[in-house]
Amino acid sequence: MESRGVRFKTALTGLYLGICYLATVQAMGWFASSPPLKQSELSPAELKQLQMQSGWSNEDPGLMLFEINNQLNAPVFCVGASFEFKDGKKRNQGFDPKLYIPAHSVRRTSIRGIQKKDVKSYNFSCLCMKASAQGPCEKTIN
Repeated sequence: MESRGVRFKTALTGLYLGICYLATVQAMGWFASSPPLKQSELSPAELKQLQMQSGWSNEDPGLMLFEINNQLNAPVFCVGASFEFKDGKKRNQGFDPKLYIPAHSVRRTSIRGIQKKDVKSYNFSCLCMKASAQGPCEKTIN
């Protein structure tokens, strides 16, 4: 004869498994309705909506400061900067962590070891999440 406690635990286990299965099926439905998003480079038009300012710290001539103003309707993240120096050398410097900039927001970051007197030019590498490479930056990230 099965005890009442064992039957109750068996019933709870069955209920728990049923709820987990239902939640999994519903979650699959939620995520399957939208195409997967991928990290993509910004289009020229999207890049124009990022306003970047840079300069060097007065206290530390080897500390380059950046301010990025994101005027897009979607978040972006900047992964680093590329520098070309007056002596012809090039250097890619990643941001650690990546610089996340929400829509219509401003964020600041810096890179050490870049001397103003040595820099010829620089540029930023910023990405956003897109359903297709030619599509717009997505407002929500799954």
